[in-house]
Amino acid sequence: MGLCGAIWRWRQGRNPLFPPCLPGKDARVRIALLNSCAKFATAVAIISAPNAAAAAPMTLAPHRAVYDISLIDSDEGVDITAVSGRLVMEFTGSACAGYSSKLRFVTQTEDPDGVRRLTDSRSTTFESPDGRSLEFANETYAGPILAEESVGTASRDKDGISVKLKKPEKKALDIAGPMVFPTDQMERILASARRGESFLTMDVYDGSEDGETVFETAGVIGHVSTAIDDIGEETAVADAGIATLRHWPLTLSYFDKSETGDDMPFYVLSFVIYENGIGRTMKIDYGDFALAGKLTGLELLPSTPCP
Repeated sequence: MGLCGAIWRWRQGRNPLFPPCLPGKDARVRIALLNSCAKFATAVAIISAPNAAAAAPMTLAPHRAVYDISLIDSDEGVDITAVSGRLVMEFTGSACAGYSSKLRFVTQTEDPDGVRRLTDSRSTTFESPDGRSLEFANETYAGPILAEESVGTASRDKDGISVKLKKPEKKALDIAGPMVFPTDQMERILASARRGESFLTMDVYDGSEDGETVFETAGVIGHVSTAIDDIGEETAVADAGIATLRHWPLTLSYFDKSETGDDMPFYVLSFVIYENGIGRTMKIDYGDFALAGKLTGLELLPSTPCP
């Protein structure tokens, strides 16, 4: 759905227009979109939800969600004292018409000298109903200047994916190995949660970075809940009428498959996921610092009707 790519680009630190104000073991930080917690298996525990598998599966809900972003933790020596921003995601479509997503992730960082930097990541995608094709367009702005862009299409079969890039340069490439696109990833995560499974791994392609990156992901799914008293200040889920839906804590770690010899994820994304695909209580852990995403706005949108 583009979230991974936006998070990845935000923390990259490779922007030639800005000095790398976000240091760490790897300036490109370990991130990657809700899926992989690759060696997170030590925390795996089977979900105790005897009724979970019995309920009819719920489809992904078209919606617009707004998350306020803030810095919640940083290691000593990290050259960043404050982060503020907003993540807005709009997800539309249906299982028969395909799914579209629009995402914008704007943040302002401040270093110990009071220097502020604005980063604006934008992503749009369309995924076919059968999950076999993906259209994507990603942009990252450093202040007013376009610093990174990828535009193209991808199609997949059991042997891998074929990618046709328009930007940053026209290029065709094949990437071997089974993998999924973002919406299919989310549907598989929710299917695993409903079956009472607690751990899953997938390779995911979303067209982010330079359009050539595949993320190895690992996910840990926690215990199912239908509680309505666990939302804290994120009352938007109650206002939208979904607080009583089944939901699970989910932790996803992202690894760049092109990197070898390092088991540390680029980043770890955790949040509470509802059975209709809506998330809250987001945390993005880059290793040397972490951001929180508080759900402050949620609007359910009409679904595209099926014939």
